[in-house]
Amino acid sequence: MKLLHLADLHLGKNIGNYSLIEDQKYVLDQILDIISRENVDIIMIAGDIFDTQVSSVEALSLYSDFIEDIVFNKKKTILAVSGNHDSGKRLDVNSKFYKAKNYHLAGEYKKEMLTFEDEYGKINFHLVPFISLNQASIIFNKDITNFTDLYKEVLKDLAYEDRNVLISHCYANNIAIEDDNLYTEGQKPLTIGGSDAMDAHLFERFDYVALGHLHNRHYVIDPKIRYSGTFMKYSFDEENKTKSVTLVDIKDRVETYDIDIKALRDFRTISGKFADVIRKSPSDDYIKVILEDESTIENAMAKLKEKFPHIVQISYKNKGIFASDSEFDIDLTGKTAIELFEEFYKFKMDEEMTDDKLKALKKVIE
Repeated sequence: MKLLHLADLHLGKNIGNYSLIEDQKYVLDQILDIISRENVDIIMIAGDIFDTQVSSVEALSLYSDFIEDIVFNKKKTILAVSGNHDSGKRLDVNSKFYKAKNYHLAGEYKKEMLTFEDEYGKINFHLVPFISLNQASIIFNKDITNFTDLYKEVLKDLAYEDRNVLISHCYANNIAIEDDNLYTEGQKPLTIGGSDAMDAHLFERFDYVALGHLHNRHYVIDPKIRYSGTFMKYSFDEENKTKSVTLVDIKDRVETYDIDIKALRDFRTISGKFADVIRKSPSDDYIKVILEDESTIENAMAKLKEKFPHIVQISYKNKGIFASDSEFDIDLTGKTAIELFEEFYKFKMDEEMTDDKLKALKKVIE
């Protein structure tokens, strides 16, 4: 049986002021081609289907088109769980209808096993969505303070007969302590102020474990306990990474293959003096610029946007240029917000505000 392991789609995500819907559709179309080309039997989605719990219409539509193509046109099976970015309750809406069409989704935790069969025998799939520690204490009616104990409860009655695959969304590692290097920019932790990690040794008896939550592809302890990672880059600290999806060929033994995915737009960082950066070739990539000038450049973002329409941010290598020896001494007594801003503008720009700018400022304040 061939399985495709996906995770952390984050549909509807933005980078800066730009929606990634077009980029995500470009990638999902490639995945649909992979499903057909590799004759995949089951598509596994290990959580964080959407980027926010209340998803945009565009994100919902994109996902709906994706799953409908798989289950109705390609006649394949989908097994999915919710992640910490998702709303389990929302995802469970229409679950009975989808289940009848071979789309099995665990939005909220239900102790359930799905069994399929191939020429090598039965394969049992266990769907465990993200469960918060508070939810776990209610579900299992005991005080659960860490994710290792949570998964001990989830797995304690499992018989491990035949072959078994777990699909779940968590932070698994080999010693159940934090490793900050595994998180990327913008990733949302599972807990605030506590430990996110759980001991992956609990998963060793499974034939394959399809994990979601961490955005870089890697395995934990054993190649069969695997994070597929995101199918596209979502932050600039991933710009040198290769993105992929994981194909799992499960017979009497398990083989995995990473299939690289091509992005519509890449993530790139450009460093240098403004005069040198502005002369570079135009690019539609998502760009972060680090300027090495010794003073700030007026309207730098607007000027660079003409060359790089998807520029995300500008920063300066020399943070000291924002320090000023001059003091801004102003009497706040009896001044309106507009009058205060006028004085601040004159201090920063060394010129008076024009009538057009004053008019715009008044409109904003009103």
